[in-house]
Amino acid sequence: MTFRSIALALGAAALVAAPAIAQGLTGAGATFPNPIYTKWFDAYNKATGIQINYQSIGSGGGIRQFTQGTVDFGATDGPMSPAQM
Repeated sequence: MTFRSIALALGAAALVAAPAIAQGLTGAGATFPNPIYTKWFDAYNKATGIQINYQSIGSGGGIRQFTQGTVDFGATDGPMSPAQM
């Protein structure tokens, strides 16, 4: 997936959710993709003014925080089980 595709997808998501996320998004999860997420989120912030805060705490922690509703999105290296969804 190219940077442009990702930026467009994030932009579309922000437009749909803009009223609910006046200041930004918060996510947590996998540590492996954190370096690229950091670059994407910085570029997205520069383009839109929307801040995305990502906590690189591991896939299990990201799933846990997402299912508990403490973050807007979670990232995992593996699929979630039906019970987690």
